[in-house]
Amino acid sequence: MHFDLRIVNIPSLVIIKFRPLPLCLLLLFFVIMISAGSVPGQANHLSAHASDKLLHFMAYGLMTFLSFQSITGSRITRILVSLLVIASLGLIDEGIQYFLPYRNASLSDWCFDVAAAVVVTFFLGLRHSES
Repeated sequence: MHFDLRIVNIPSLVIIKFRPLPLCLLLLFFVIMISAGSVPGQANHLSAHASDKLLHFMAYGLMTFLSFQSITGSRITRILVSLLVIASLGLIDEGIQYFLPYRNASLSDWCFDVAAAVVVTFFLGLRHSES
């Protein structure tokens, strides 16, 4: 079973199909991460044990892996859509933090999110042949 996301691209139509299990795991992880980070003091508690940038890199690296696994199609499609998905989720994350008085939105956090996506998609792109 696959989900279809149809994107109109003049003059052709691009259809991106998603595998449901990795997509659901990605969304579940994102919701849990956002929820945990929205609890006052929780983000500071986690950052006391590991660098904030390392936490971003690891979380968004995992989400990139799940995103890549959820997408069917050519290697380049999987890479580009994964990068777009992760960049978008990172912006949503930082946008939510902007509106929370006890959190700070950070461009550098978003850059680490995207850097994780670039590194993970690079290695996954090398590993997976065209499908």
